Amino acid sequence: MLYTIVRESPGRMRLHLSVGCLEQQEARGIEASIGRLEGVTQVEAHAANASLLVCCPPDVRQVVLEQVAALDVLHLPTAEVQPDDTDLALRLEDERFVLAAGNHVAWALLRRLLLPTPVRAAWVVARSLAYVAEGLAALVRGQLTVEVLDATAIAASVLRGTYSEADTIMFLLRLSDLMQEHVSNRTKLSLEQGLVARDGLVWLVTDDGDVEVPIHEVAVGSLLRVRTGSVLVADGTVVFGEAEVNEASLTGEAALVHKGAGSSVYAGTALEDGELVACVSAPPGEARIDAITHMVENSIELKAASQGRAERMADGLVPVAFAAFALIYALTRNIEKALAVLMVDYSCAIRLSTPIAVMSAMREATSQGIVVKGGKYLEALSEADTVVFDKTGTLTEAAPRLVAVAPAEDMTADEVLRLAACIEEHYPHSVARAIVDAASERGLSHERELHAMVRYVVAHGIASEVEGAHAVIGSAHFVFEDEGVACPEGFGAYLDELAPGASAVYLARGGKLMGALCITDPLRPDAAQTLNQLRQLGFTHIVMLTGDSERAAQTVACALGIDEYCSQVLPEDKATKVERLEAAGHRVVMVGDGINDSPALAAASVSVALADASDIARTVADVSIRDASLGKLVVARRLSMRLQQRIHSRYQLIVGFNTLLIVLGVASVLPLTTAATLHNLSTVAIAAANTRPLLTDEERMAS
Repeated sequence: MLYTIVRESPGRMRLHLSVGCLEQQEARGIEASIGRLEGVTQVEAHAANASLLVCCPPDVRQVVLEQVAALDVLHLPTAEVQPDDTDLALRLEDERFVLAAGNHVAWALLRRLLLPTPVRAAWVVARSLAYVAEGLAALVRGQLTVEVLDATAIAASVLRGTYSEADTIMFLLRLSDLMQEHVSNRTKLSLEQGLVARDGLVWLVTDDGDVEVPIHEVAVGSLLRVRTGSVLVADGTVVFGEAEVNEASLTGEAALVHKGAGSSVYAGTALEDGELVACVSAPPGEARIDAITHMVENSIELKAASQGRAERMADGLVPVAFAAFALIYALTRNIEKALAVLMVDYSCAIRLSTPIAVMSAMREATSQGIVVKGGKYLEALSEADTVVFDKTGTLTEAAPRLVAVAPAEDMTADEVLRLAACIEEHYPHSVARAIVDAASERGLSHERELHAMVRYVVAHGIASEVEGAHAVIGSAHFVFEDEGVACPEGFGAYLDELAPGASAVYLARGGKLMGALCITDPLRPDAAQTLNQLRQLGFTHIVMLTGDSERAAQTVACALGIDEYCSQVLPEDKATKVERLEAAGHRVVMVGDGINDSPALAAASVSVALADASDIARTVADVSIRDASLGKLVVARRLSMRLQQRIHSRYQLIVGFNTLLIVLGVASVLPLTTAATLHNLSTVAIAAANTRPLLTDEERMAS
């Protein structure tokens, strides 16, 4: 295989393969072939233009090039395209857009170079009829919009015999449509990933008890058990149990909906309290949410305010343009001077420039592992001055560790851990996973359920029945205050000595304490650096909210230099704190990972969830980060700020340059044809400039 190195920087190179284009299966096969090489961290093969992006250390560079050179052009490796691969789907959409835009440009050039002038003129006239009809339809509806202005400019050019001007205007309008379609498709794909969990395991109810199975094994008629903290993966009907379900991903309403036997439940909705067994009526991929995401993507609520303003400004300038046209004609009686206002207008450039800028920023965010559910969240992120963090699993490692078990009464440590793991395995939280993993490491089997149905009490713990006795596991507040369990004298001091700085989870049965499990969650390695960088990027207030003890919260706050922290906070108190900050005039970014963070996430201007967050947190979040790096927050903030700077600078450029052209056209300094040509060229140039990356090569590599 022959190749050319198109671009290269340390650890990253883009190659152009000599085959011209690839089949999708071949592109995937090349990715698999190169991706197997030790040290290669990223491979992207693009079928449309046969380009290959490879990220690897410098010492692996030559190995990669040798592997590419060894590919047999006549027998390229192949691999199947996975239909549920969102990353691949986004890349294929990018390739589709590049191919469509390339064909559009190529056809425009071929028309001008090859078609005889009469034939080209006839084609322009025929093509213009559709735009004129659209403008007339808007007038019939009583709307003086950009479509009317476009139709007028095209018709005026045709009537004046300047067919190239009309052709250029229609070329730009079609390019704008392609851009908008691309934005819409990418948004839909991102939403499909962000709204529904499509990986992992689910609990299937069988005659032999509950069994964990992969999601792809779920079929119509399957019985799924869904517990507190999980997101439903399929549509179905409740056959047993009761629960409170958050259906905001479908309805937009934050209020919980009660579900009982006979109720319908839907994929993408989050079970916040209770437990259900549902019979699947539509499996993953065929659920209701899969059919409605295309409606969500077009919602004005997902657009950035700047994008909405651009569209309103474009429409608002139309009456002004016609009024200016009439005024100039009335004063000069010169149609050429008056037409300058219509031929050199602001609306086309404004309408095209801003969506492209937003689309490009969202695409760049996705390439950095950041999924933004709408342009408005990028804008809100750029304006935020306060960031609120949950502690456990966000500022600290998402994989806490059990460091000690402190039995009470006549229990042994193994007995306490076995029962705790048996109960906690049904709860999708990092602390629960730590307990279950510790039991597994010690060889403590709990396959036989020792308890009755579990009931999760949000931000407190779990209640169940063990051998006929009421059992609870959770926080000190839950076990000792809410449940009235007596704490043995000196037990707290014993825990402090046994595991200093650890958080304690208490287990009680029949009103008596059985023991405590000590959990530690070390700080994320990049936490301190991330917070410092966020301050440098304009965040003036950093807050930490946690349900942990005062001692544990203070330790983390001091280590990271956090401005304000609150310990032993309940979920409703987290949301209240965020709401108070918003009411005080702050724009708040909330970063959380757990079930108890979902109310606060919903209350913030922008909510962010990391890759290892709970299903509910990822569903509620406006921004989802696909890996566990806090540093991606810095990338998202930097992207959002530069996007706003780009939009504002383009506004100024569009208004300034086109005003100059109008003035020169009215003053007869520039011929109308020249002014219109310069206007069209500037529109294309600004649109192209808005597709340039916002991050530098160094920033992309560092992230």
